Amino acid sequence: MPTRRRRAIAALACALALLAAPAWSQSGYPTKPVRIVVPFPPGQAADTFSRMLAERLSALWGQQVVVENRGGGGLDQ
Repeated sequence: MPTRRRRAIAALACALALLAAPAWSQSGYPTKPVRIVVPFPPGQAADTFSRMLAERLSALWGQQVVVENRGGGGLDQ
């Protein structure tokens, strides 16, 4: 019985490794600059918070994060 269990565990480990292989081959995210669209004019609280967040994300990801203000950007037109 113990050998069957060991073989089953080994087979499961191999299967999991094969399933994870495509994720290992991908490059790190993000590969391009990231835009944060703020649907309010500059100078408001949402803009200030977004710029602080963008600064932290840039340092964390090692990729440029840009804040773009678009007044009414949250409305469908």
